[in-house]
Amino acid sequence: MKSHGLWRSTAAMGFLLVIGGSARGEESVPAQAGHNLYEQHCMVCHGLRAHGDGPLADELKVAPADLTTIAKRRGGVFPEPEVREIIDGRRRVRGHGPAKMPLWGKVFAYDAADATNEVEVRDRIASLVEYLKSIQVAAPVAPPPQH
Repeated sequence: MKSHGLWRSTAAMGFLLVIGGSARGEESVPAQAGHNLYEQHCMVCHGLRAHGDGPLADELKVAPADLTTIAKRRGGVFPEPEVREIIDGRRRVRGHGPAKMPLWGKVFAYDAADATNEVEVRDRIASLVEYLKSIQVAAPVAPPPQH
């Protein structure tokens, strides 16, 4: 019985650490995995801090987007389905031209141990979307109207 109490205490402490980490703005596990994918695949164009200022940004016809302002540009709402479709190539972005941005769904499928493992590809894209969601800047709050 005593080992159950230790297990429960350990589980409760782990839960509190996870919740506490989220409350302080630390990255979740999926967001951390997404951050790693971002560094491997996106940083070269979008930059270290995702402001569109990566080392190759000047070489592109259209400047890469500032990925920290996606929600701000959408009225404070982060459009997860749209971002997912842009990453996997189902939704084309005018600024990417005909094929300037790689279709990461295909790249992630190729990188996977089993190239047909769609679940792994979806998980990788979901973690990248979660990371992008986690780096959004807050939209400025309008001051109350003066009377």
